[in-house]
Parts: sequence; C-alpha cells; structure tokens
Amino acid sequence: MSMHRRSLLKRTGAVAGAAAFGPAILGAPHLAAAQDETTIEVWDTFNADPRKAIVDDLGASFAAENEGVTVEHRGWTLEELQDTLPRVVDSDQGPDVAQVNNGESLMGPMVRAGQLVDITDYVEEYGWAEGLPDGLLARNMYSTDGTAFGSGQLWGVSVEAEIVGLFYNKDIVGEAGVELPTTLAGLEESFQALLDAGQTPLVFGNLDKWPAIHLFGDIHGTMATREFLDGIIYRTGEQSFEDQSIIDAAARLQDWVSAGYLLDGFDGIGADDAAALFEAGSGAMLLQGSWQAGTVGSNLGESSGFFLMPPVEEGGTVLHVGGVGIPHAITVNAEDPDLSAALIDKLVSEESFNAFVDAGLLPAGEIPADKIVADTVSGDLYTAWNTSLANDTLGHYLDWAAPGFYDVITGELQKLLGLQVTPEEFAANLQEFYAASFE
Repeated sequence: MSMHRRSLLKRTGAVAGAAAFGPAILGAPHLAAAQDETTIEVWDTFNADPRKAIVDDLGASFAAENEGVTVEHRGWTLEELQDTLPRVVDSDQGPDVAQVNNGESLMGPMVRAGQLVDITDYVEEYGWAEGLPDGLLARNMYSTDGTAFGSGQLWGVSVEAEIVGLFYNKDIVGEAGVELPTTLAGLEESFQALLDAGQTPLVFGNLDKWPAIHLFGDIHGTMATREFLDGIIYRTGEQSFEDQSIIDAAARLQDWVSAGYLLDGFDGIGADDAAALFEAGSGAMLLQGSWQAGTVGSNLGESSGFFLMPPVEEGGTVLHVGGVGIPHAITVNAEDPDLSAALIDKLVSEESFNAFVDAGLLPAGEIPADKIVADTVSGDLYTAWNTSLANDTLGHYLDWAAPGFYDVITGELQKLLGLQVTPEEFAANLQEFYAASFE
C-alpha cells in the first residue's frame, strides 16, 4: 500500500507539532474558541491501559497546546457506550466526541436520527481520507440520509485498526510438539494434540457475548467470498444468512465445542478473564483482536506469538474479522465542532501513531518496516496486518449487518455454542431477522 505524501510527512516528522495544531490549520476561529474556557468530553471504549493512558496523554497534550481547553476522557465498555450514547445525545447531553460503532450497530441509526455532525469539511481540511484503501474507509461511511452503509461520506475517523487472530504461548505449543498450522484442518489437529497433552487448546470466554462473533466470524472467513461478505454487510445484492458458508461455519464451530477444544465453562467466563487466564499460562491459544497484543506481550513476553486463522486449503484466502477500529465522531451536542475536529486530528496524529506502536497496539494504516521487530508478538501482528491489508483480506464484524442485529446474533451464537440449535436453524433464525430489518 502506498502512503500518501501528507501521511509520510507527518510520520517522518517533516510537519512540526506546532504547525499541525497552530494557526495554519486551526485558524483564528479555532483559537478564539480555545481562549474561552472550553471542556471537550470524549467517550470511547479505551477504558483500560495502555489505550486509556494513551488517549489521556493525547488529551492533556492537546489541552496544553490550546489555551483554555480541558479534555475529559471517559472509557466505557462497548455495550455500555452503545446503550448510553444515543439516549444522552437525544437528551441534549453527553460528549462532544465519541466512538460510534460501525454499521448498523450504531452509526447508521445515529446518522438517521441526526445525532452526528457532518464532518465532510474536516475530512478535506485534515486529510483524514488519505493513506487508507477504499475498502477500509467504507466501514466508516454512510449516505447523508443514513440509508446506505459503505458509501457516501465519512462520519467518523478511526484511531486504531483491528484484526482478529490467534495469540499463542510458544512454550506450551512447543512442549506439545505442535507447529503453527497452515490449514484449518491443521489447526484442528493442533488443538487435538494440545488436548492430548493435557492443555486447553483455545482459551475462550463468552460471558460478554461479543467474543462469539469473533470466533464464528473468523471460522466463517475461511469459507466466505468477498462478494458474499460485503453484500451481506452493505446490503447489496440478494445475500442471505442461509448461505451454505454460514451453515458450514456453524457446523464447524459446534464440532470444536463437541471435541472439547474450548475452555471448560466458557459461557460463564468474561473476555477479560479469559485473556488473563491465557496470559497467566493457562492454555495454549487465545482467539482475540489485535487490541489484546499489548497485555499479551507484557505478561507473556518472549513466550507470546500471533498468527492469523489459516485457510481451508494451503494457499487459500481467509477474510479475517477486523478492519478499522470504532471511529471517533462528533455529536450534535459538541460545544465547538471545530475544536472537537482538531482533537480528533490529534488522536490520529503521528504522536498517536507512535504511542500505539510503542505499546504494541495496532494504529490505523500500514506499519513501517522499521517499526516491526521480528520474533515478538507485536512483530507477528504487524506483519500479519500489513499482509492482510495488501491482499485485501480484511472481513467484517457480522453484527454490523442490521439495526439491533448484535443482540440477535449473540443470542443465536449462545444457543449454537450450547448445542441447542442445528446449524441450519441458526442460519434461518439470523436470516429471519435480517430480512425483516428494513421492511
């Protein structure tokens, strides 16, 4: 992927920090607003370090650069934020800047409700659309009337990128004589070898419900085509959740449950607790998003590694769950939208990019080669991300597909994991809701 010149200048330090947020970009109206005592409230899902600390530091830096400005940052869980944000904005309260989950999870409904500021002028001013391929930008796009996902204009900007894969404990895997698999069947053979060695093959907790979307989605990504996945998410064509790829992925997931590959009692274990168990050495692998890399690297050190879900056949394609992170948008309650936009630009600045890389996290965009350290979990992650970005193999989160679909798909996945429905029933239940969602 070629990097746009503006992004390259920022990342090589050719654009000084003072210029990036001084009069040349902010302009007199911005500075005048900053001289009045102004508080910018930021709500997002960066509720734990190192991500929380990074945003706190960026907010403090922005406040120091803009006289009279205070930045208040509050981190939420995703579920809390999605439930709370539309209600408080509708009540003329809440934050100036907030993460608004992609697709029909939240962005579509909030655009249709007139709760977000049109950032078209800011996209042009700050160059937020530069340096990322169209396929990633589409995930933060809606038509102005909020009816078409994946086209139109940007409504938010992502600080992070995301890709779901498998973190692994090199010591446990090595002691079991397991090599990194190159096919899906090879992964299952690895799981069985680990189980035979008395290890938990896949540490997994689904108390929070969203981890099942990732697990199922990554299995489905080994079987899905780009045409199907983009079609079902962006609602183009006549795609159906009763597609054979959905049924086959559901059957494969139930096979993993029946074989005992998942952590015992996974339905009563939270995602954070599952990650903590893995990072403490209890289990061989953890299927999780790139956001977990920082703590995995800190807690497992040189024993930690990362690889992507392997294809069905050697050399095949997998559409990995992920894309850009939840975008930061400006709500209609923003006291000063210009100042809020300048803060968002700070969140996607060179300073932010380097802070995320230094923490072993994944910022949006291609990772420069000089930032990749071989034989480390972050190095594995960055190499995998760059490869997926170059090959256009980033998939989607299936809950983006329709308003309210998150509750439906997580509920159906709970029943699927509990062996309470057949793969065909699972697919039919999803399609029933999906088909009726825009009638």
